Amino acid sequence: MTNTPAIGAESTTMQAPAIADGGHLRNPAVSGRIPIAPSARIFTTCDVTHLLVIQHLRRHLPAGSTRDYLIWFPTENNRDIDELMTSVISSADFADSLDIRHGASLQPRTHGRMQWLLEAPRRLRADAAMLHRWMDRNGIAEETTELWTAEPFHFNVVFARGMLRRAIHVKIPHCFNFEDAMSPSLKDSTEAPWREASWAKKHIYFPWLRWTSGMNMRLDKIVYDRAYTFAAPSPWSANSVDLSSLISVDAFASTYRSLPSAMRAEVDAALRPIRAGAKPLVLLLLLGFGTGDEFRELYQRSIARLFTEHAAELRNCTLVVKVHPNTQGDQERVFTEWLKTNVPAQIHEIRHRLNLEFMLPQLKPDYVIAGLCGSLPIVRDLRAGRAIVLAEFLDFYLAENTKARQWVPQFLQGIEVW
Repeated sequence: MTNTPAIGAESTTMQAPAIADGGHLRNPAVSGRIPIAPSARIFTTCDVTHLLVIQHLRRHLPAGSTRDYLIWFPTENNRDIDELMTSVISSADFADSLDIRHGASLQPRTHGRMQWLLEAPRRLRADAAMLHRWMDRNGIAEETTELWTAEPFHFNVVFARGMLRRAIHVKIPHCFNFEDAMSPSLKDSTEAPWREASWAKKHIYFPWLRWTSGMNMRLDKIVYDRAYTFAAPSPWSANSVDLSSLISVDAFASTYRSLPSAMRAEVDAALRPIRAGAKPLVLLLLLGFGTGDEFRELYQRSIARLFTEHAAELRNCTLVVKVHPNTQGDQERVFTEWLKTNVPAQIHEIRHRLNLEFMLPQLKPDYVIAGLCGSLPIVRDLRAGRAIVLAEFLDFYLAENTKARQWVPQFLQGIEVW
């Protein structure tokens, strides 16, 4: 791997894992801190995909004598996501977990702008008290804790990082393709609201919020003491640790075997008729459709074109639709019914929310087709079928995100566009 510039730093170093004392890298030259063997690792997540990344890391970076804890909530209070996360957590052997969905900050906002100036710190104080009671009950000392979080996009990450400022902050990927070509752009866009904030917000409101609640909301320089990465060096830390060896069919199969037996039985039953289907096996990965017709209709036009232009390659294939793990609504079912009527293929649907990566060892597809999906680089790197981006979705994304032209060519290396 080659080094890439870090935002806010002169360079990013990349090193092989040096795992000791539960994964802590004793490198004071990088962090500027006196190395202390951690007594606890706190992970935090709000969706299925990242929870499974956490489990993959824990499976292959064992804690040793260090205790593992989890702070979590199910995003959007989706019942199916909640059930799957609860199932994984129940068998994940965490020393304890803290479900923050009923915390004050995650309750609906009903206050006006001026009232919110007082309500926001009140809620944060209440949640800080909840967090510290939980830590005291478990004997967790902030100074000897490693906080393992993804990018600071969601409340669970921003809250934990803002409250546990004396912990060692460890960056872990949100998905299995991170860090990838997109990461520097994501970091830049995350810090942009701070750069663009008014003088009053930067120098009056945020300091006041920190003083009244203890929550550090500064995003002008997001720094992690260490970053684990599955792909390119991380722009979030000067200390990147290469875990690309964990992106392998064997590693995914190992983590899959550690998941709850009932979940594995559901997945195995769903994949059995697909594996017995006609060849070639074509896997179509869907983005979240939402509740409108726009995305579904775009998929329909794209797939109709594909089966016309590539009729010889796709003739008599088995077409498998894998819905997005965070899917809600019925648009996906409507799309599948359209496929059965309009596409000359055996149509199957995988609605289970387990990540594709854990199904690849069993599925062994010939083609994997998607929009700009984070699973495509994994398919490419594992050579688990031909990775293909739908041209319509590439054009749509670039039209909506002009800055993406900076990183999309790198993302597409080794990936076909149909």
